[in-house]
Amino acid sequence: MIFLLINDDEAEQVFAEVKKKRTFKKFSYRGIDQLLDLNSEQLTDLVHARARRFQRELKRKPMGLIKKLRKAKKEAINQQSL
Repeated sequence: MIFLLINDDEAEQVFAEVKKKRTFKKFSYRGIDQLLDLNSEQLTDLVHARARRFQRELKRKPMGLIKKLRKAKKEAINQQSL
C-alpha cells in the first residue's frame, strides 16, 4: 500500500483544482421557450385528447409543474446574463 502524505494547504489546493475541473452538462431543448409562451388555448390545439383535459381545469400537480418550469426558465435567463 502506498500512502500519500500531504499537509492541509496542499489538500485544499488539490480539492480546489478538482472542483474547478468539474463541468456539468447544459441541456437545452428546441421549442421549449415557444411552448412556455403559448396560452392555454394554443397549447391545447397542439396536444392529444388526454392532454386536452387541460381545458377543463388544472389540478394541483400540473399547475405545480408549470410553475416549476416558469421558475427554472427565469433562473436560467438570470444565470446566463451573469
